[in-house]
Amino acid sequence: MIENSESKEVSVNKMSLPELGSERGSSLAVSLSRAEIDQQISTARAYPRSVTRVIDNVLSLATLDDDSAKECIYALPRAGKAIKGPSIRLAEIIASQWGNCRIGARVVHVDRFEKFVEAEGVFHDLETNTATTSRMRRRISDKEGRTFNEDMIVVTGNAACAIAKRNAILGGVPKAVWRKAYEAVESVIIGDVKTLAERRDRNIKAFARFGVTPEEIFTVLGVAGESDITLEHMGTLVGMYSAIKNSESTVEEMFPKSRIKDGSSPKSLGEKLSALAGPHTSDAEPEHDPETGEIPAAGEGVISETVQHDAETAAVLLAGQAAAKQGDAAFQKWWKRLNAVDAERAKPHLEALRKHIP
Repeated sequence: MIENSESKEVSVNKMSLPELGSERGSSLAVSLSRAEIDQQISTARAYPRSVTRVIDNVLSLATLDDDSAKECIYALPRAGKAIKGPSIRLAEIIASQWGNCRIGARVVHVDRFEKFVEAEGVFHDLETNTATTSRMRRRISDKEGRTFNEDMIVVTGNAACAIAKRNAILGGVPKAVWRKAYEAVESVIIGDVKTLAERRDRNIKAFARFGVTPEEIFTVLGVAGESDITLEHMGTLVGMYSAIKNSESTVEEMFPKSRIKDGSSPKSLGEKLSALAGPHTSDAEPEHDPETGEIPAAGEGVISETVQHDAETAAVLLAGQAAAKQGDAAFQKWWKRLNAVDAERAKPHLEALRKHIP
């Protein structure tokens, strides 16, 4: 009798629990979440933030030391210019000192057909009850169009979440709050003329851990060599390193034209020129003599009239033929010399030179 009573009591207790996934269970979860947010909003309004204290604290933490300052800025070279801004590390400092807020990021979609992963970042200011969301897509395929493996997709998703969260935070916290700290970070990174040589050498060597050579850095910055990197370039140089380190960019994205596919060296000068000049998109007929219709032999008449006045540039381009025949080492020296002259000005003529070289 007692056993039956106990059994019946247990049965009643089991029936009283809402089933997982049921409408009642879902309603309970929503109610708990709503109560949690309401309590957080009430607490935030009971203890409002001090904007002055926030500004001072963000400035203090961002410039705590050189390493902290370096991590607070990113830079991406685009079309010969550097796009700079506050990094995810600075955004985290801003959010922690702003207070009375909820932050989150998650992967919302993985598209293996279109080959991208999409993440969403959310910033909710509990004190003002305003929310900001941001979405970010990242490619999950290599240069050959092959989809990443599962581990790399997870890594890429985490990187997309970091960027989405950064954008949500910076969109939700007024720029007036963190502008002063960002400017101070730039000043710390740039330093002064007395420490320029040391900082320049140290930052260039730091890229070696990612397999980036000094020549690739010089090309992206648009300088001939290390001595040409000035105080104006230091913010971009440090920001580029931080962007790679914080997974806000990749080496391939930052140095696209200097990366050789599959890590192998081009076999012919034409392929080597293709690596420099980019994809061949011209369908025009090869240059020819307007009177005889003859196509000049390799190395003859391949420098356009627009640069004939620049003897040094012409000499460098034509020297590429001879250098290629001597091997990769000689070609690399020619490459460096090309950048030293003026890579951007010489680039349009690489296409003309390539037409006459197998």
